[in-house]
Amino acid sequence: MRVVLHRRVTLQCSPDAVFSTAVTSLKPEDAFDPNRVRCVIDNLGYAIYFSRGLIPFNNFLSGKVNSNFPSLLHLGIQSYDAEFLKIYSDLTPTPLQLEEDLEQLKVLENGYKMKVIKVEHEAHGVDVPEDVEKIERYMRERNLS
Repeated sequence: MRVVLHRRVTLQCSPDAVFSTAVTSLKPEDAFDPNRVRCVIDNLGYAIYFSRGLIPFNNFLSGKVNSNFPSLLHLGIQSYDAEFLKIYSDLTPTPLQLEEDLEQLKVLENGYKMKVIKVEHEAHGVDVPEDVEKIERYMRERNLS
């Protein structure tokens, strides 16, 4: 809940953004998982691109993390401006959105700004059936069942 509230405040403080979303550091073991969506941002904290592939690509080729270009994991928590939701539903699918199967790209391809908030969060998404066992193991190890 704290992240959602913070994101709403961030969207209100970024009047040129119609959308905001959260990212965290991508774990090396998730580097090649296409279900872990990556995000690249500009110097002002706005999204440049989202991908299911390795971006920036050279981080994983070299085996070293370049602090100027950290690999960021999109957490899937999003906040839209209420007026923009009316527009968004009328936008036609875009080539990159269809290629990557990511709705965020429809926003970017249509020229809208998206504010990105970096958070410290250990992400545990459930995107495919195999992820259920990972979550169950995580919960058992921490006595969270």
